[in-house]
Formats: sequence, C-alpha cells, structure tokens
Amino acid sequence: MRIVVWIFAAMTPLVAAFLASDAAPGPRIIALLAMGFPLGIWVALRRPLWIYCAYAFSLASVPFGVLPSSPLPLVLLLGVSIGATAVLQLPSGHSRPFTSMEWWVLGLVVTSVLSLAVTFSTSYDLTEFSKWLIATSTLFALLRLQPDRLDLVGRWYVFGAVGASLFALAMLLFDRAGNMLSLLSFLGYGTAGGTNLRYVVGEGEMTVRLTGTYVDPNAGGLFLFVGVLLALALFRGLWQVVFTGIVLLAMTLTLSRSALLSIGVAFLIFLAVQNMRFGGKLRMVGFAAIVGAVLLAIPAIQERILGSFGSNDVGSSARADALRDYPKHMDGNWLFGLGWGRIEFRDGSVGMAVNHVANAPLLSVYRGGIIVGLFFCAVLIYGLVLSYRGLRRSEARHGFIGAGFIGFTLVALQLDFPVITIPSVAALFAFFLANLPTSDNYLTHPVAIPVTERDELPRSIRRTREVLT
Repeated sequence: MRIVVWIFAAMTPLVAAFLASDAAPGPRIIALLAMGFPLGIWVALRRPLWIYCAYAFSLASVPFGVLPSSPLPLVLLLGVSIGATAVLQLPSGHSRPFTSMEWWVLGLVVTSVLSLAVTFSTSYDLTEFSKWLIATSTLFALLRLQPDRLDLVGRWYVFGAVGASLFALAMLLFDRAGNMLSLLSFLGYGTAGGTNLRYVVGEGEMTVRLTGTYVDPNAGGLFLFVGVLLALALFRGLWQVVFTGIVLLAMTLTLSRSALLSIGVAFLIFLAVQNMRFGGKLRMVGFAAIVGAVLLAIPAIQERILGSFGSNDVGSSARADALRDYPKHMDGNWLFGLGWGRIEFRDGSVGMAVNHVANAPLLSVYRGGIIVGLFFCAVLIYGLVLSYRGLRRSEARHGFIGAGFIGFTLVALQLDFPVITIPSVAALFAFFLANLPTSDNYLTHPVAIPVTERDELPRSIRRTREVLT
C-alpha cells in the first residue's frame, strides 16, 4: 500500500506542472494539492501528529480560511488529511471495533446518505452533503488517537483559540471596521471594500460584537466556548488561568447568547454533579460571582442576557414564528426532509425571509428527515450519558468537558443552528464529541503511532513543562 502511495507521490509534480498553467480554478486547485502531496505523504508517515495538530489549530483559529490561491476550505482539506493519516497509520493486519459513539455517528451518516439519495435535485445538494460528511467524519480519525495524543491535539486547539481571541480583541479595540483581516487575505479573509462590523441594537445605541476570524459572532461564540472548556481541562496552574481568561473574555464579547447561557448552565451543572470538595466548590462560586457581577455591570452584556426572550426581543419573536410554521414547512416531507442544498442554508437573506427553525435537532429533520433527526438526537443523548459519567469521575478535567457538553446541548443547540448548516461548525461538533470523557475512545490495547521518542511532540511545545502537565 505504501509503495503505491510513494509512486503516486513521485508522479504528482509532473501533473501539477501541467495543471498549474490552466486559468480555471478547478485545475489550479488540483495542481496545488498535487504540489503538496509528496510532502503530505512524508508528514503522514513520519510525523502524523503534525497533521492532527495543524487541523486543531486551524479549526480554532481560522475556521473559515481557505487554501491559498483557491476556494478550497482549509479545515475540510485538513479534515481529509487526518482521515488519510489515520488510514496510513493503521498497522497492517490490525483493526479495532468502533466505539459506541462511532456507531451512532455512522448511523447518522448512513441515514443521511439515504436522505440525500431521495431528495437530490441539484449539484448543491451533493456539494453541501460532501462538506458535512467530511466535517463529521473527522470524528473517526480523532478517535484513532490514544488519549495522551488526543489531549495534545486538544491543546493545539486551545493555542489556536487564544491566538484568534487576541487577534479579534485587537480588532475590536483598534480596528472595528475589520481592515486587519487583510493581513489574512492569503487565507481568503478580508472585507472586500465592505465592513466586518456586527452589532446588536440596544436602547438607542449599537454595540459592536467581537468577530475576528470567526466572521459571525454567534459561530465564534461556539468555537470559543469549546476553547474555554479545553483550556480548563487540559492545562494547569498559570497557563490554565491565562488561556481560559483570554478565550472567555473573547467569547463574552461576541455577545452570543447561546454561548454565554451555555457556559452558565455548564457551571451550574458542574457544581451540582461533579465529585468535588465543598471548599473547592465554594471558591468556584465566589470567583464566578465576582466575574458575573463585573460582566453584568457592562450595560451591553446586561441587556443582551437579561433582555433575551422578552416581548421586545426580535429574535425571540422570530423563533416563535418559526416554530409555529415548522409543521407547515415539513408537510409531506417528514420522512426524508426538504433537501441538503436548500438556498436558505446558503444565503443569509433568504434564510431570514424563509425564517426556518433555529434549533439544531429540528433543523436536522428539516434538512434530512425524521430518521436523520432521530439519529442526531441519539448522538446527543449518548453524548449526554458520557458527559454525566465524566462528571461523576474524581478528575475535574472530565467534569469540565462533560458539563460543557450538557450546557451546549441544552442551550446552544436549542437556540442556534450552525452545527447543521455550516461545515466548519459541524467539524467543531465532531471535535467536541471526540473529546467527551469516555474510556472507550481508544484501543483496549493501543498501538503507538510509529514516531521516535525525540519527535513524539512538536518542537514548539516540547520544552514547555506546564503545557504537558
């Protein structure tokens, strides 16, 4: 198998040179991939963790970036890369059974394929399904890692979230128009003569929301929410305080209600269920009370949270209208849904006009039908079971992730829908699932990835003792 791969790797420079001269975007994309193919094969065989860490870092820092000089999403390209790496690293003659989570996700994929086959009408259906499939399938590659290596990948997600948070905070303080995004133009970012401003309208004033490389503040809140949980779970001491503080501040300034309420619910669940000494819980309550008081003293945050779901909240009225119209939208399409390439998923203005339901489980039914929706709910329910088990463990790190997923499921997935419609956020959801606290996330008798002791960790963090504790 590896000999065949190396033969293809040797031939790709010739193919790339031929295709690079074509002006059409398709051949140029193939040329770029072909140019990087030999190096990618070498990294996948000799330094596989580099690809996983690059995937996590890009997912957290530039989730909507593209491969330079092409429209190909960077996260999806790296998602395919970690899948190929997992296959290349599979020891000859060895296999292992799927975990329970993988079986539920596989059921979701199979039923989604059936839904696509029935509702297929345009090329957009296939395109959007392919993006979702790549994003969701990253779960299988991540769960091939041993726990310590998955933790390392999670730390690189935190590094990416911290970098993106600092960049977004700088934009919010010094460049609200978003001109700093032109620094990342090689990744497809930029305002293109427009603006990157996102804001909420309060009592006679507009409050600018943090966006940065996340573009949409609600989606950014979800990426940063996971960053907060992983920073708490995977770091200790000063690094834990610094990284958590930076990402939490950025998440708060997105003014994303789903993220803010999710973190609040997660905190309450952690206190109620986690096996922890009373003194430790008391200190956490005191610290949270101080932080909460400071945040609520800021008028924009106070109005954003306390004004939610009131009679004057436009979003709440739109949600109520969407729920009321939901049966009418689904009439005659309950079994296989309305389709994967719907224009309301791709065009924000059309989505607002259609006013489809802003609820992840219901929107999965809207797109794929009741069978897909049931499997999606099954994945969530099993995730809740794993999360509760993690909360009952003595290690606080499992409790942070477990409580976070419960808060994410009970709040964020009920108030927002990017997990269903945006491939990068679907990849975030798969990454979250892979990090849930469970003992069957790895091989019963794990086979080590064949790297030398010297090269086991990326050089940039090998000497940082605090990061690895």
